[in-house]
Amino acid sequence: MNILIKVLRISIFSVLTLGLSGCGCLSECLFPYTPNTVPNLYAELHAEAESLLYNSEYRAAVEKYEEAFKIRPRSTKVIDVSYLPLFRYRIAFCYAQLAEVEGDISAYTKAETAIRESYQTATLQTNQADILYLWGYILFKQGRYAEARAKYEVVLEILLQRGFVYRHFEDTLSNLEKTYSELGEEAAVPQAFRQLEERLEIALKNRVSTPSLEEALSNLGRAYLELGDKTAARRSLEQLEELLEITLQSGAYTRFIECALYALAEGYLELSDVNAARRIFERVEPVLESALQSEVRVTGLTFKWYVLGEGYLELGDINAARRVYRQLLKNFPDSYLHSSFKDEIEEHLHEQQQLNEEK
Repeated sequence: MNILIKVLRISIFSVLTLGLSGCGCLSECLFPYTPNTVPNLYAELHAEAESLLYNSEYRAAVEKYEEAFKIRPRSTKVIDVSYLPLFRYRIAFCYAQLAEVEGDISAYTKAETAIRESYQTATLQTNQADILYLWGYILFKQGRYAEARAKYEVVLEILLQRGFVYRHFEDTLSNLEKTYSELGEEAAVPQAFRQLEERLEIALKNRVSTPSLEEALSNLGRAYLELGDKTAARRSLEQLEELLEITLQSGAYTRFIECALYALAEGYLELSDVNAARRIFERVEPVLESALQSEVRVTGLTFKWYVLGEGYLELGDINAARRVYRQLLKNFPDSYLHSSFKDEIEEHLHEQQQLNEEK
């Protein structure tokens, strides 16, 4: 299995196709400051809507959201600027999912009405980006590609203004490429990516490694790979490697630097650069070893050791894979994944041994 896909499974962020993560932490925004007389009915309706949405029951969820919206408490605090736009955002999301799941095309019209109302009340750039991202999707699904392109281009510009801190960066690039393709403007894609790269190069002059900048370079490299531009992809990957090396040398590792390293290794593998991929895997290993010694809990550490072993197997380095798997089985003997790992590890090693013997 693709190494990067396995790594993404253990990310703490769950991003849905339509961008629901844009409101994944908005529960507080949907309960604005009010006196202690907040109607219980509103709270009950909202809680029901949240539960229904979580269980993908979109028609029932949107009905509850609409009911709650009608009797919503009126906020008296300026700080609640996200409340109204994000409430309508969730309603729009439900309608869009309803159209997607049930094939009810009329739901897209309702979704567009809600998302337009959401945008009209949005004052924060972060809210505007999430709203425009969903709006672009709704327009794209209706075949209104030029309008969708315009929305995605604004999202991308907001991203650049905010220093690349945006969770939908990769999806925005991908969706923008699709709109160009539908409009017969494929030549505009590399030009748009090159403009983005130029903006990234300005940020790179500061030589300060940040997770958002690392992710931006990783996503741009992957976008170039999908376009088949290996030269540009390598340029982005090499810039990412240089940036990650700064972080590694400082010793001030970000919480998920190993994920960025895995993404980098995967990119090099797609370029068939085995030596570069090996170089990156050899940088991952000490990071994971350091995490073993740390008192801070590291998310998915067991699985990261397992994926590293698979990475070495993909390189055909059975000795390195054995070394990593021994560490895995030694340090996580009580893991609930231990037995399944052990069986799969033995199978992988056996298969690789056979391949080596055939060579």
